Amino acid sequence: MASQPPAPRDPGYDQEVESRAERQRVVTPSGEIAGRDVAVTEAVDNVEARRSTANWITGLVYFLFGLIEIAIALRILLKLLAADPNAGFSQLIYGVTRPFIAPFAGILGQPAASNGSVFELASVLALIVYLLLSWIVARLLQLLIDRPSTGASASRTVGRRNVA
Repeated sequence: MASQPPAPRDPGYDQEVESRAERQRVVTPSGEIAGRDVAVTEAVDNVEARRSTANWITGLVYFLFGLIEIAIALRILLKLLAADPNAGFSQLIYGVTRPFIAPFAGILGQPAASNGSVFELASVLALIVYLLLSWIVARLLQLLIDRPSTGASASRTVGRRNVA
């Protein structure tokens, strides 16, 4: 028998309510086995699922920013070692990092040595800014996704009542 599911007590972001009817076998006072319909309501707290998603997305943000920061660090190293800018690897690193360094170009000077070695301060500044930006983005996403409104972690409760 289908019945209207009972209204959840505290509907919200953290709770998922599932209702269904089950057939339950009972023994009557005369000793006979009879069946009756029982409405089962399960309230599931989704805090752990959101926390897992938030951790995965945060890890992805740190990974992507980490790739950018590694490329910028390689650029700094290549400039310090006066690597040949026409070499394939140097061209790849300079080409990939150019859009990330562009906002910082010209802010600071570039000390250079007589052997062609350059200490690119704009790249160092970019490295610091992207490090801070990755932390801010990851923390903001963590706060937006993993925001439990209840103090409980994932739990499952079952309430039963007889269906008339």
